[in-house]
Amino acid sequence: MEKMIEHIDFRLVDDAKQNRLADKVYQHLGLPDSTFLGTRITKKMLLDSSSHNGNELSPNDKKLVTDVIQSIEWLNTLKPETLNIPVYVTDTVEYIEVAVIRVTLKSPQELDNKDKGKLKSNASKKVTKLLHTLIPYPVILLLELADELSISLADKRINQADKTKLVIEHIYNSDWLNSSSLTKAHNDFLNDFSLKNASNLNYFELYQDFIAMLIGLETSKISGRYLIKDGSFKNLSIEQGNLQSESQDDELRHNSLLESTLCLTFSEKSNEAKTALLRELAGLEAELSSIRNKIKKETQMNTKLRLNVEARKIKQAISVVTSQLS
Repeated sequence: MEKMIEHIDFRLVDDAKQNRLADKVYQHLGLPDSTFLGTRITKKMLLDSSSHNGNELSPNDKKLVTDVIQSIEWLNTLKPETLNIPVYVTDTVEYIEVAVIRVTLKSPQELDNKDKGKLKSNASKKVTKLLHTLIPYPVILLLELADELSISLADKRINQADKTKLVIEHIYNSDWLNSSSLTKAHNDFLNDFSLKNASNLNYFELYQDFIAMLIGLETSKISGRYLIKDGSFKNLSIEQGNLQSESQDDELRHNSLLESTLCLTFSEKSNEAKTALLRELAGLEAELSSIRNKIKKETQMNTKLRLNVEARKIKQAISVVTSQLS
């Protein structure tokens, strides 16, 4: 019988230890002690650094720092001196260091009533964009709000007009995750989100693997399953006390192998190509929603028929894109 891979259930909460999800995810990252920094970044330091780096903050950005962010801690720094992985530098990208930073946002109780409803949907995206812009390295951001966690990474390239600066290509944010409402796909993603599952070829490949994990989480909303890097499904988790027979294990491995074969094309795509597919799908779904709204309001039968034909074509296009994601 094949040995089962250790699989953590992040949905289990140890009340005695009072472990927050952010603590458990950070611990599971498995970063060596040699990388630990543990430096607190004050709001003043953040505001001052923005001026020194030529990234002047707008009044709204300053308000974001003072009113939404509770604390920032630079937990770890991954670079050749702390972790024996080579740097990666070309004319377009520079991966000489990866920062792991934990950001605690003010809880809704500490905010004005007008901010409570907007916090999770808007402020987190603004905070991640701000920090990815201000910090001149690839960053793994762990955002914490009360008992919830969101993870953020960003592709950056060298600004060809000013090679001392980096430009953000794309920001990848997970949904807000809570131990009490994690799906199986969420739990499988969190199990995968660990240094041991990322490349050690160089820091570019390492960071791209973590991005691929976030893309896999986003894609799981469509497929219903979380894919690990090599294209196989994370189907190895079992509930505590639930023993499986050898025949069940064989069936599980067979299904996993079959599913990985079907999804191999997507898993082999670059992060850029995967993101392009997700964007294309989002655009098609928005277009379909717009046409459906027009159909509801349209009174002319001929126009309704034409819109229905357009809607069918878009549905077919959505099916084609979806088949490449699942």
